[in-house]
Amino acid sequence: MKKLLSPLFMGIAAIAFLIVSCNKSDDAPVYDASAQFKTDSVTLKNYVSQNYPDAQYNSETGIWYEILSGGTGNYEYKVVDTLDGKYLKFKPTVKYVGKLLSGSVFDQTDTAKEFEIITNTGYQYPFYSTIIPAWTFAFAPQKIGDMKLGGLTEKGLQKGSKIHIMAPSLYGYQNQVVGTIPANSPLDFVIEVTNIK
Repeated sequence: MKKLLSPLFMGIAAIAFLIVSCNKSDDAPVYDASAQFKTDSVTLKNYVSQNYPDAQYNSETGIWYEILSGGTGNYEYKVVDTLDGKYLKFKPTVKYVGKLLSGSVFDQTDTAKEFEIITNTGYQYPFYSTIIPAWTFAFAPQKIGDMKLGGLTEKGLQKGSKIHIMAPSLYGYQNQVVGTIPANSPLDFVIEVTNIK
């Protein structure tokens, strides 16, 4: 009996050791959105004070922004009620430049590009959207009727609007690497709306 227990015990111990060893070597740091947001807030505040001292701060989102042009359009944003929920839905045509705080450009358009934006208006982040949350807050009006949307401007971006936003990584790609964008990167965008419908 002792001879049988000894190999059995040794086998179980070896398996347990392997499992513990594998788990320890595969341990990745846990993403703490709140801690990252605080880090990004300090980074953005320093970036803005050194480069864009006239930028305004939105305390609800932590996004810094400058209205470079208010636009002349009078587009009325609407909420579409579906079986799945209520969505803010519109089609802007834009030119934009996206860069890291280092100044490295990761995306830009040379000509205006049209695309459809559909965002769930539950607005308890994270919400479903076809764009990153920073863009949702840039485009959306502050409210539609009694529904608070949390946009940066009262009427939302209009035809001819041009906005500069600097957003914490929470409203970008969080802790994911996307193309040349490193994880936990605050983002800097200039967005020009050439049309919206």
